[in-house]
Amino acid sequence: MRSGIATVFLIARRDFITRVRTRLFLIGTILILVAIAGYVAFQVLVLSKQGKVSAYKVAYVGGAQSLADPLAAAVKSLGFSIERKPVRDQAQGETEVRNGSLDVLMSGSADSPQVLVRDQFSPTLEALLNQIVQQRALDRELAGAGLNPAQVEARVASARVQVHSLKPPVGQEQRLQAVAAGFVAALFLYMALLTYGNFIAQGVVEEKANRIVEILLSTVRPEQLLIGKVVGIGLVGLLQFVVIGIFAFVVTTVTHVFTVPTAAAGIVLAGLLWFVLGYFLYAIMFAAGGSLVSRQEEVQSVVFPITMLAILAWFVAIGVLTPMFDGQPMSNVGIILGMIPFFSPVLLPTGMATGDMAAWQVLLAVVLTLGLTAAATWLAARIYANSVLRLGARVKLREALRGG
Repeated sequence: MRSGIATVFLIARRDFITRVRTRLFLIGTILILVAIAGYVAFQVLVLSKQGKVSAYKVAYVGGAQSLADPLAAAVKSLGFSIERKPVRDQAQGETEVRNGSLDVLMSGSADSPQVLVRDQFSPTLEALLNQIVQQRALDRELAGAGLNPAQVEARVASARVQVHSLKPPVGQEQRLQAVAAGFVAALFLYMALLTYGNFIAQGVVEEKANRIVEILLSTVRPEQLLIGKVVGIGLVGLLQFVVIGIFAFVVTTVTHVFTVPTAAAGIVLAGLLWFVLGYFLYAIMFAAGGSLVSRQEEVQSVVFPITMLAILAWFVAIGVLTPMFDGQPMSNVGIILGMIPFFSPVLLPTGMATGDMAAWQVLLAVVLTLGLTAAATWLAARIYANSVLRLGARVKLREALRGG
C-alpha cells in the first residue's frame, strides 16, 4: 500500500509529464522568451537612445565668451555636451540660429548674458547658466568685501545636514527598474494564475466526463487526487516560470537593462515565492469549481467568481503600482492590500524589491496566505469528494459542501 505522499507524487508526475509534452507548453514558453528578448532589444535600441541629447551647438559673442569653459564643464556630469561654434559677429550668430545650424547664441556681458534661441531654451542649460552667473556675482561681492571666495565656498560646502536612514538607500534608477520589473512580474503571475487555474478546472472536468476519475478513485482518495493534480500542473507552471526567470535575468543583466543584477535576482526570487503561494491558493479553488460540472462548456461559468477575483487582483496591482513609476513609495493602502492573500501574489514582488514592504509585513502576508490556502484546501477537498463522481447536471455548491 503506497503512502499518501507517494500517491500524490505519482498523480503529480502523471499530470506534469502530460502537460510538459504538449505543444501548448512548448510554443507558449518559446513565445514568452521571444517577447522578453524583443522587449529587451526595444529597451536597448530605442528607449536607451531617448533622452540622449546630442551636443548643443553654442556660439559666444563679446564678454559672454568667458562663460564657455564653465558651462562646458558643468554639462559633462549631465550626460550631454556643448559644441562651441565660432561666429564673426552678432549678425552671423542670429542668422545661424534662425536657419537651425546654431542652437544658442550668447552675447553681452558675462554678468548678464543675452541668450538667443530659435524656439525654446533648454531648461537645463538655463539653470546651469543662471548658476554660473550667480556664482560669479557672489564671488565678486565677496572679493569686494575683502573675503576669499574660495575659502567662503569651502566653508559653505562643508555645512551639511547629517542624514541617518533606517533602511539602505535605493537609487532612483534602481527603484524605477524594480518597479518596472515588479509590474512585469505581476502581469506574468496574474496570467499564470488564470492560465494554470483554468487548466486544472478543465482537467478535472475532462477526467470526470471520460469517467477516468472513477477508475482513479478506486485506488486513491479524492483529496490525494485533487492535491496531486494541483501539484503536477503547478510544477509545469513552476518550470516555465524558472526558465523564463533565468532567461530574463541573464538577458537584462548582460544588456545592462538592469544595472543592478541583485535587483533583478530579487524580483525573480520574489516572483518565484509568490507564484508558488498564489498558484496553490487559486488552483485549489479552480479544481473545486471544476468538480461541480460535467461538461467543458460549463467550466467558465462555474469558475467565473474565481476568475473575477484574479482580475480584481490585477486591477488592484495597476492602481497600487502605477503611482510608483513617478517615484512615489507604495501607499499605506497598497501595503495593506498587499497583505491580503488574494492580492499578495501580484503586489508583494514589487513591494519586496523596492523595500516598501517591511520584513514583518512580508512574513505576515506569507502566514496569512498559507493559512487561507490550508483552509481552502480542506474546503476544496470536501467539495471535490462530494461532487466529482456526480455526472449530469451541475452540482450546487450547498449540496457539495454537505455531501447530500
